[in-house]
Parts: sequence; structure tokens; C-alpha cells
Amino acid sequence: MADELCISWNEVYDAWHLHYNTYDDEVKKAFNQFYDPQRFFESKSPTVGMPLSIGISSVTGRCEVVMSLNICEHLLKFITQTIPQVPPPSLNKLTPSHYEIIERVKITEPNVFSKIQQKAKKKNKQREKLRMAKRELELAKRVLNGDKYVFISIDIEAYELDHSILLEIGWSMYDSKNKKLMDQHYINSNYRHLKNERFVADQKEKFLFGTSVWCTMKQALIELRKDLDWAVQRDGGFILVGHGLDSDIKYLRNEKFHWPTVDGNETLDVEDSAKITILNTDTIYAASINDLHNPPSLGRTLELLNIETWNLHNAGNDAHYTLLLLMMLVGDKSKFS
Repeated sequence: MADELCISWNEVYDAWHLHYNTYDDEVKKAFNQFYDPQRFFESKSPTVGMPLSIGISSVTGRCEVVMSLNICEHLLKFITQTIPQVPPPSLNKLTPSHYEIIERVKITEPNVFSKIQQKAKKKNKQREKLRMAKRELELAKRVLNGDKYVFISIDIEAYELDHSILLEIGWSMYDSKNKKLMDQHYINSNYRHLKNERFVADQKEKFLFGTSVWCTMKQALIELRKDLDWAVQRDGGFILVGHGLDSDIKYLRNEKFHWPTVDGNETLDVEDSAKITILNTDTIYAASINDLHNPPSLGRTLELLNIETWNLHNAGNDAHYTLLLLMMLVGDKSKFS
């Protein structure tokens, strides 16, 4: 990928639009017609086939549609010929900048131009998501090394043929103050007769880090609430951890689970709860490899990091391994030993 001195398409358009807008309506209309994409890139237009590029600005890091200085000079000549009745805009008012060129395109029709604009926008959205993911990674490092809060990883296994039926819930708690780990696993006694086997293996009776408890989901959630209350009373909040946590939070909301709040009340919305922050290990892993595209499953991520696992898809085991994954991602597995 080449580093080149270019000018942003948007900067050129904005500067020239401002210039021609100082004149009468006839000039304004002529400018709008010149820049009409259907006219600009039609087969007989002098601007059809215009070479443009998608580039990453060395100043802002944003992805933009850009043109070379030479192409900009030619474009100025064309617009001056089209609107000869007024003085042309000055190239000196434009600010060339260095861009890392990632794609070159000849614009042979309007839809090609639209596609590269959308591609640039998409890359900027991806860039912003990656920036936020890296912030989450740095936050994870700070709060883990702060030795102040309880980290609570929650995992729920639903019935594969009806996701409104919850078969298991497990949570793993890492008390960073006392370097202590606690694991819990509950199996829904109302659905002893149901088991997953078509899409994932049935592992509900293979909890590795303690003793499974058979009870109703209502009773299990009472125990979860007790653990959260303890963390809030001691530390003023808790840190929630998960891998693809959105689905687990949705399950809890459907069960009308009430999260504790800082002021001693409760809420159905985890965002209004006493959580200090939410750490998504899928997002944090993606940030660590600079790639947010299709983050791998918990099992695959653990495999990629050479973390040995056994009996995944048991809710208690998955919660435990999710905490272990967090420790590996922030670079301190020893805290989990």
C-alpha cells in the first residue's frame, strides 16, 4: 500500500461548493448540475472514468475517498470550462495530506462512486468499533490489576429447540481483593427430561469446578442475586464478564431477573445496575488481534490461545473458562491460579 499526497473528495466538493455559492442562482444551479452523480459519471461526460482512491489519512486515521493533485487540477479545468462566467476557485485553499492508499478505482458509472463512498464509511465504522474494543481491552487491564472488585462471569445454556427454556445457569466469581475464585452451577429441575444433542453436546451433568445443584431457575436466580448483592455491599459494584454476553443478559431479562443497584434498589436493566463495567471477552480478543470480523466462539478462542478445556457447553464450565480467558487476554493468568 502506497503513501501518497492526495486531496479528499469531500474537501474539494465543500470548498468549491462554498466558492460557487457566493454567486447568483444560475451559477449555483450550474455547479449542482456539474456535480450531479448521474451527469458527472455519464458515458459522455469529460469526468467519466475519473481515477479515485480509498485512502487512510495519516493525520486523522479516517478512511476517505481521495484524488491525486494532478486529477484535482484536471477537475478544476473541467469545472472552469463548465462555469466560465465566474472566476474559478483557487487550489491554494485546498490542503493536500498524506494518505495510505488501500484501493484504486476508475469511476465509470454513478453506482461505482456510490460503492466506494459506502466502502469508506464502512471502514470508518469498523475503525471506530476497533478503537472502542481497544479501550475495553485497556479498561480490563486496569480494573483487573486494581484488585478492587469482584469479576462475575455468567453463562446460560438454553434448550436448542426452544430458547425460552433455560436448562442451566453457571457463574464464576473472581474476588480480586482476596485472589479467590468461586464457581456455581445450577441445573433446571423443571426440565430434567430435556437435553441438547442436535447442535451441541449435552454436558449439563459434567461440571468440573464444584457440585451441580438441581433446582428451579427461580431458585438459581435467587442465589445469583445473593452473590451480586454481596459484591455490591462490599465494593459498591461488580464487574460483569461474558463471551457473547448479550444473549445471556437477554435470557435473564426474559426471566424478569432484577439486578441490584448502587442505592439498594433493583432494576431489570443491567445498564442501570451497580455494575462497574461489562467486559466482553469476544470483543477484547478481537481487539488483541486487531480484527473485529466474526469473533470466534468461546471454545475456538480458548483453542487459539492454547488454553486446555474440557466439557464446554456446560454453563458452569463455560463461565469458569470465560474468566480464565479474560486473565489470559490481559496477560496475567497467575491471578487465576
